[in-house]
Amino acid sequence: MTDTAERAELIAYYDAQAANYEDFYDGKGQAIAALSGEYATDAAGVATLLSSFGRGDVVDLACGTGYWLTVYGRNAASITLVDQAERVLAHCERRIQQLGLAAVARTIRGDVFGVPLPEAGYDAGMLGFLLSHLTVEETDALFDRVRTVLRPHSELAVIDSVWSDARKPYRQRDGFERRTLADGHSFSIRKRYYDRPELEALVTRHGFAPRSVYSGNVFIAMLAQRAR
Repeated sequence: MTDTAERAELIAYYDAQAANYEDFYDGKGQAIAALSGEYATDAAGVATLLSSFGRGDVVDLACGTGYWLTVYGRNAASITLVDQAERVLAHCERRIQQLGLAAVARTIRGDVFGVPLPEAGYDAGMLGFLLSHLTVEETDALFDRVRTVLRPHSELAVIDSVWSDARKPYRQRDGFERRTLADGHSFSIRKRYYDRPELEALVTRHGFAPRSVYSGNVFIAMLAQRAR
């Protein structure tokens, strides 16, 4: 990320709410209250899409608490989970232990743009709720990184917050959002929402062919195949 202060605030935000981050999957916490019933529905839809994801060696960039390991963790031969936020990564490490994945999964604390990873080292990559925090230039740089670390004909999973008719009354499509936590701490976070056509066009432009998509009222998820 290009703005050091912006990146630091994003990491501080995720660290500050690490213990309660997953509440929004149940329509609580940072979820839009008026759409609270949609979150569990969409989380289930994303889980169904991901049930076949993760064969071979997987890299999960900005893995957060490792929430989706519950779905794809048993599919993988090895899993490398990268995040810069210390507290959320600690939650991820506990989940690895709880799921019995310690023999195949490891965590790395570091910047997804710069942390050392092997070239052509992975059969599958995961980008969960990462693209929506990036500028256009950062998005291009991220896909450059993804193509470097993934093998030919690899698989990419993308999960994020979707731009939908249901969301429009409550959020701007692209800009900064003020996130206030239960303890009163407040953070300004960059957020850009993708709809299905825009996300399909983005991954296609970067060399991945969309294969299947789940698009709900609050979440969107896509599986795509590397074209070469």
